Amino acid sequence: MPQYAFKFISGKYQGGEFPVPDEGELLVGRASDLDLVLVEDMVSRKHAKIIAEGGVLTIMDLGSTNGTFVNGEKIRRADLKKNDRILIGTSILKVITAAEMSLKPEAAKDKNAVKTMMAELGNRARETTTMSGELEEVPLPDLLQLFSTNKKSGVLTIAGAHRGKIYLKQGQLQAAIIGGDAALSPMKSICRMMTWEQGSFHLENFDPNFAPKETFNESTESILIEALRQVDEVRRIMPELPDFDAKLVWCIPMVPKLSDLKPVELDTMQMVLNFNRIKAVVDKATGTDHEALTAIHKLLKNGYIEVE
Repeated sequence: MPQYAFKFISGKYQGGEFPVPDEGELLVGRASDLDLVLVEDMVSRKHAKIIAEGGVLTIMDLGSTNGTFVNGEKIRRADLKKNDRILIGTSILKVITAAEMSLKPEAAKDKNAVKTMMAELGNRARETTTMSGELEEVPLPDLLQLFSTNKKSGVLTIAGAHRGKIYLKQGQLQAAIIGGDAALSPMKSICRMMTWEQGSFHLENFDPNFAPKETFNESTESILIEALRQVDEVRRIMPELPDFDAKLVWCIPMVPKLSDLKPVELDTMQMVLNFNRIKAVVDKATGTDHEALTAIHKLLKNGYIEVE
């Protein structure tokens, strides 16, 4: 039984599994006589080589046109470990142990059977979808990092418990819209999306007629770093906040001075007066959820507002 295998978690061959021998080399590419055949335009005839030697699994790019990526980074050669993600063409392959495969041991040993299974998956694939998968397998931050490094263009549609669209052009984030609500700022939307851990995704062609009201101005990498920072900060203060359905009111008498507050905190005071409940205040705030919740946290802690 081999030690490692590849599980296709996105793309044309999603759901497929390919066992890797304990020792030896595998050639990956579009040519039909290779070991792992991926028939799609973005894959070169001889795209990459997998080397298994002495318990170490290594991947080498063979001068492919569109490159080989490991965990979002373009590589020429890289050692692989469990749970690493490889992007070749539109396929994302996850490194798993052989014990995690759903293939029976007899089937895993039959190279022709594995090759036939992969071919059948490719033949059944939708031609209109360039990349698809599940967020449980490919977290959204990792997915967007892959798209950024590989300079992909398209509309990433997320469905399931949450619904939204993320627009990319040459790997650069253009806009993010949750549930068709274009009123939310792109940064507010992308920060919320960073918390989505379940749902399906698919990447389709970019709409040249799309004209968002507001677009991102920073690089994709900067946006993701800031969004993840804000998500971490929100998670840190959440245990100290009341339930989102809690009704907030101004403290009367109010001892601390309003003049000591920053503009965003004064705006939040007004939002509390107008909308009362935490969820409504956060939704109506023009800034990100992190900015609104940080302001609410300070106002509660310093005695400007309280739970009714």
